[in-house]
Amino acid sequence: MTQQLITPAGQGAPYSYTGPIQSLAGLAPQAEEPRPSKKVAIVGFAPSWGMAPFDDESWEIWGLNELYVFNIKRANRWFDIHTPTVSKEDTKRFGAGDHWARLAGLPCTVYMQDHYDEVPNSVKYPLDEMVALYGNYFTNTISYMMAQAIAEGYTDIGLYGIDMAHDTEYGSQRPSVEYFIGIAIGKGIHVEIPQAADLMKCNYLYGYEEEAANAFDEKLKSREVELNAKLGQLDAQINQLGQQREQFRGAVQDTQHIRKIWQSSHHQQ
Repeated sequence: MTQQLITPAGQGAPYSYTGPIQSLAGLAPQAEEPRPSKKVAIVGFAPSWGMAPFDDESWEIWGLNELYVFNIKRANRWFDIHTPTVSKEDTKRFGAGDHWARLAGLPCTVYMQDHYDEVPNSVKYPLDEMVALYGNYFTNTISYMMAQAIAEGYTDIGLYGIDMAHDTEYGSQRPSVEYFIGIAIGKGIHVEIPQAADLMKCNYLYGYEEEAANAFDEKLKSREVELNAKLGQLDAQINQLGQQREQFRGAVQDTQHIRKIWQSSHHQQ
C-alpha cells in the first residue's frame, strides 16, 4: 500500500497532497500517460484567498458569488449556483449593489442554475452530468466547482479562501468538499490547501498516537479550567462595578433632587 504523505511545502506555503492512494482492494487508478499540466485555483472568501496564484498565468482562477468585492486581479470562470431569488438577495451581505449586473459585467463565463438573459455570459451548470459522475453529495458551491474541475481533467486544484472552519456556518459543508478532495487525490490530482484551512486536518493519527492525543486533551482541559477561573474573576469584578455604578447613579439622583428643592426654595424667597 502506498503511503499518502501530507507535508508542508514551505514556510507559510500551502500543504501539498499528491496521489494516487492505493486501496487495499487493489482498486487504485491504473497508471496513465503523463498529462499536460492543467491547473485551477478555486477561490473563496476566507483570508487565505490572497494566497491564490493570481500572477501566475499557468493557473486558471475560478471565483464565486460576490467575490468580486475583493477586486481580484482576474478570473477565468465564475459560479453562482443559487436560485435567482437567493442569488439577488444574498448581495446584501456585502453591499454589492446589483449583483446580477456585476455578474453580467464579468469578463468570463458565469455558471448558474440556468442561462438568464439578465446575465448574458451565464451558462447552465452541468448538474446532471456531475451527479451521474459523483453522486448527489453537493452541499456548497465549492463542491460543484471541484466536481467540474475533476471532470474536465485538471491536474492541479488549489483551494484558497476556503477554510470551512468547524465553528462557522460552513462547518457542516466541509465534509462534501473533503469528499471531492478525496476523489481528486484518488485520480492522481495534485491538491493544494493553505495551512490556515480546516480542510483535511487532524491533530493525531487515531490509534497510533493515543498517548500524545490524551496529553494534548489534558492540556486543553487544564487551560479551559484556567480560563473559566479568570472569567469568574472578571464576572465578580463586573458585578462589583455594577453595584458601584448603581450607588453613584443613586447619588446623582439624590443630588438632582436636592438641587430641585434648593432651587424651588430659593425662587420662593
